Amino acid sequence: MIQKKRSVLITGVCTPWGGKLARLLENDPDFNIILGLDYKKPEFPLRKTEFFQVDLHNPLIAELIKTSEVDTVCHLQFMDAYSHSEEIFDLNVMGAQSLLAACAAGEVPRVLFMSDTMVYGGSSRNPCFLEETADFKGQYRHPYVRDRWEVEKLLAKFSREYPEIKTTILRFANILGPDVDTPMRRYLEAPAVPMVFGFDPMFQFTHEEDVVAALYHALKSDAHGVFNVAGQGAMPIGQVLRVGRRVPVPFGAPFLRMSNFFVQKTPVADYIPIETDFLKYTFVGDTTRMKEVLGFKPKFTSKQTVIDFFEHLRILGYIPKRGEIETAPEAHEQLQEYINSMRRINEAIQGLQ
Repeated sequence: MIQKKRSVLITGVCTPWGGKLARLLENDPDFNIILGLDYKKPEFPLRKTEFFQVDLHNPLIAELIKTSEVDTVCHLQFMDAYSHSEEIFDLNVMGAQSLLAACAAGEVPRVLFMSDTMVYGGSSRNPCFLEETADFKGQYRHPYVRDRWEVEKLLAKFSREYPEIKTTILRFANILGPDVDTPMRRYLEAPAVPMVFGFDPMFQFTHEEDVVAALYHALKSDAHGVFNVAGQGAMPIGQVLRVGRRVPVPFGAPFLRMSNFFVQKTPVADYIPIETDFLKYTFVGDTTRMKEVLGFKPKFTSKQTVIDFFEHLRILGYIPKRGEIETAPEAHEQLQEYINSMRRINEAIQGLQ
């Protein structure tokens, strides 16, 4: 019996996660149709992926899902907002709502969403390890956390209304890596890092390579439900700063909270990317379901992720900034095409000898 090839739609295909996932699927013979959506054009080549530059409110997405017989919609389009923005809220939350409506109308069998363990919130009532069924106890003052929380509420309602559609949510913990811009990266990049006086909470971390690997693994598997995803172990934030040779600058919690409130309304909002409660209270996710139900094991532990991240920052300091010395964007493809043509010529000559 011939196994039917799979069809997948990826939103946010221009994000680091969407682009790398699409290229993995392009090399996977199990996937026949790969559709990519984003509001901007990709800056990298896509060989098999059919790309459409549309936003998630487009009414034709439901018809695209149905006619292409998409078996999984993988939603990765999300923008971390560090100040209040109606446009970003529309992209993150209202866009997700429109996509879910399209999934229902298109009768897709499964949806896969990328989320964050920060949706649990920072609270003194948090247990040592948060299971996926734990209540959300955060204040959600920061836009990027609030938007994730809003999307998860939409997903919970969607799952109740359409139980026939399998829903998979991967909640990643504090993503770090050389090629991604995340709230945790922005927090740790500065030489002097703010902390809450008298608090040293535990943090989990997920390497960017493990994020793509987990998405690919979840897409290939039949597992559904909610899964915390993080590298093994956890570290106090003070130890993280010592590994990176960062200078901790302790402040009182009321001062940091007030600073967050006012700075979010200014152009320098990027410089306070972490909610104060996360610097006070532990929000470590229980990864038992990740290992036993999803069957995924991250390559990097939390400590290895932190070490690799700071090593990248150290090396980055030695790389000179580009000025007049530039390489043409198409040079790599031209070189590769020339090398391939020379190989064919050499093989033909050898065949005549």
